[in-house]
Amino acid sequence: MSDPTTDATRAAATTYFEAWRARDFDRLRTVLDPDVRFVGVLGVADGADDCIAGLRGMAESIMQDLVLHARVVEGADAMTWFDLITATTPPIPTVNWSHVENGLITQIRVTFDPRPLLGG
Repeated sequence: MSDPTTDATRAAATTYFEAWRARDFDRLRTVLDPDVRFVGVLGVADGADDCIAGLRGMAESIMQDLVLHARVVEGADAMTWFDLITATTPPIPTVNWSHVENGLITQIRVTFDPRPLLGG
């Protein structure tokens, strides 16, 4: 039987990645809580505007594509494993944890090895 919380989390995570990959930031905003907090290895963003600005910046300067490998969703949490594709590095294995409340992403944590991007 389907769990409504898990279904809402899966829908928000799917929209987040589809919209980011397509660079459709208006659509991406529809699944972000106004007070979303993003913490990643390259920075922190507080609020939907800062989060969108960071994701847009990454999409325009570094990201060529995303290759999704797996998503695990349970209740209000989603873990998405993907490769970040850039023009200057081999694919960068990345994990994104998103927490969803009332259908909106309230927290995002992203981790990957930044050394290829930093020249190390």
